[in-house]
Amino acid sequence: MHANLARLRNALNEWLITEDLLGDATFYTDVEWRARGEQFHEESRLVLVIDGSALHTMLNYGGDTSEFDDLIESFGFWYELGYSWSVGFNVEEGYDYSPAQGSYLRKLQDPRWQRKARLVKDRAGHSCQDCGKGEALDAHHCYYTSMRYGFEPWEYPLGAFRALCRTCHEARERVEIRMRAFMASLTQNEMESVRAGLGHAHYWYKPESVSSFLAALGPEERHIQSGLEHLRLGRTDAEPL
Repeated sequence: MHANLARLRNALNEWLITEDLLGDATFYTDVEWRARGEQFHEESRLVLVIDGSALHTMLNYGGDTSEFDDLIESFGFWYELGYSWSVGFNVEEGYDYSPAQGSYLRKLQDPRWQRKARLVKDRAGHSCQDCGKGEALDAHHCYYTSMRYGFEPWEYPLGAFRALCRTCHEARERVEIRMRAFMASLTQNEMESVRAGLGHAHYWYKPESVSSFLAALGPEERHIQSGLEHLRLGRTDAEPL
């Protein structure tokens, strides 16, 4: 159970960062929390204080919590609000916390993976998220954590997956290798800037318009104006943040 709890903490922290929800959210172990003498979460194994996090708004005032809910469940825990600003993570009675045994292929037969794969395909509307075809789909991990963390195939947030037909699954694996090779040319700060910049641009403009804009850039003013025209044509209907 303690190993699952450590992986949950790591996965949840990374998910909060990726989703721009972390703010100044802070984790407390059960021992640290009880030392505060607070009123709630007496049985919780881990507590997250969220008063300075956008997660506070999501959990208290409405928002899509499906990915958060699933991530917690994936590690064998359930959560509850104590104060409006605290989330306690509790042991799921009857959950098997023993390390999963066997090969990777055997783990893909585990009911926990089968459940996760169904959710990925349901969220995709049972269509390939790369080509749109309604063929038999795979749930594809877009990344894996370092082996030292020991994450099981089902212990990833839903946003880490894409539902892909077999053809796109095979092709995407090769493209992702080339993308990782490209990242070798970037510093950590540059990678964070690219991620944040594209995420921001894709909110306001269609991804294909952003790509066309970048491809059109060149040394002359006409290149810039051509790129801007691609952006104008690809404006989304997104609401101001």
